[in-house]
Amino acid sequence: MITGTRYRAAVEIARQGRLAQEIARAQSDISTAVRISVPSDDPIAAARVSQIRQSQADQQVWSRNLETAKSIAGQADNTMTGVADLYDRVKELTLSGASGSASPSDRLAVVQELHDLKAVLSSYETAKTPTGQDLFPVDAPLRISVSGTLHLPATAKRSDIFDTVTVPSGTGTSTLADIIDAAADAIAIDDATARRAAADISLTDIDAAVVHIASQRSAGGVRAAQLDSASETLVSSGALLSEERSSLEDTDVAATVMRLNARTLSLQAAQAAFARINRNTLFDILS
Repeated sequence: MITGTRYRAAVEIARQGRLAQEIARAQSDISTAVRISVPSDDPIAAARVSQIRQSQADQQVWSRNLETAKSIAGQADNTMTGVADLYDRVKELTLSGASGSASPSDRLAVVQELHDLKAVLSSYETAKTPTGQDLFPVDAPLRISVSGTLHLPATAKRSDIFDTVTVPSGTGTSTLADIIDAAADAIAIDDATARRAAADISLTDIDAAVVHIASQRSAGGVRAAQLDSASETLVSSGALLSEERSSLEDTDVAATVMRLNARTLSLQAAQAAFARINRNTLFDILS
């Protein structure tokens, strides 16, 4: 009888110990706001949290890549705006220099400004990013990783913008720089009739260059839109991952408080009953 009583007492003490551990755990969950301290707390949830943590780390890298890509795309767009404005001025100067009322000194000034514009065009063509890379690379532009499967370019190949202009005259293609040179050569012709004829050809090519530049700017806009879309997708995906991680890892304070109160009441009741039972004397047990 005494041995049985001792066994029941040991079992009850162990049970109360487990209740005390559960209470301590609930208090820790509430104070830290995290319910998974070690993987053994919830192996399945802990494994999923580990996967989410890796995905979030990847997303941080992709987010930095996107910010870099969007910065490059913005710089490229500003540069192409400059090229478009430059060609507006090239057309204006060519029209002015081709006019029969233009004096030799006027035409000389036009030719000089056209050469200056060509130099500016060259600076646009060889522009650098803040990191020292070519804004418009000679080779195919680097495709930047913005997700596990998607790689997007931020800019275009240099030759696609500056060297492959389809023109009505000549061999069918020309460069933006050569078109400016041809306009300057036309304006430099002294004979008015020949100058007008050459200028008309140059103006046709200049119009083709303007269309080409507009097309390249549109292509840049498409690239920028793709980067913006990828950024929005990344933000949305990141929010979903954070929400899922929170649901797995964070403490449900209301539920944990209820569990803490229940376990505390159970422990207090168990301790009170245990104390009352163990007030019995040896003679009470033997009787």
